[in-house]
Amino acid sequence: MFTQQKDGRFLIVLDRDQAVIETLTKLASQHGILGGTITGIGALKDPELGFYELHKRDYIRKTFRNEDFELLALNGNISWRDGAPYIHVHTALGRADFSVIGGHLFEARVAVTAEIYVTTFGIMPERKLQSDLGLQTIVGCRL
Repeated sequence: MFTQQKDGRFLIVLDRDQAVIETLTKLASQHGILGGTITGIGALKDPELGFYELHKRDYIRKTFRNEDFELLALNGNISWRDGAPYIHVHTALGRADFSVIGGHLFEARVAVTAEIYVTTFGIMPERKLQSDLGLQTIVGCRL
């Protein structure tokens, strides 16, 4: 992994087989990132995606195996949940037939490379359970 930091911005280049969410969570913890935005491109494998069904208050989860994907878009944020960094990202993934799948990214491994940018913003968004939604959403921020 290659990481470069300047003025609250990070360039993170992940190596083959690295776990995306796990690595970003560790990076946020190690560097004391309170909150930030995440964007990225690259190539992934074994993504576990989710689609949230509000009426069930649960995710439909599916892992896509034995296939590499172009990471067309990785967008999300870093916030805090239960006293720890929480990586919340959505993704669009391209297939070899040029079709696209996407959703909430629970985890994936790098197939070739992943070039990820994190921009920090010096405040700590905090998540708490919203019982009517069944999700922990951002409810405020601390400096």
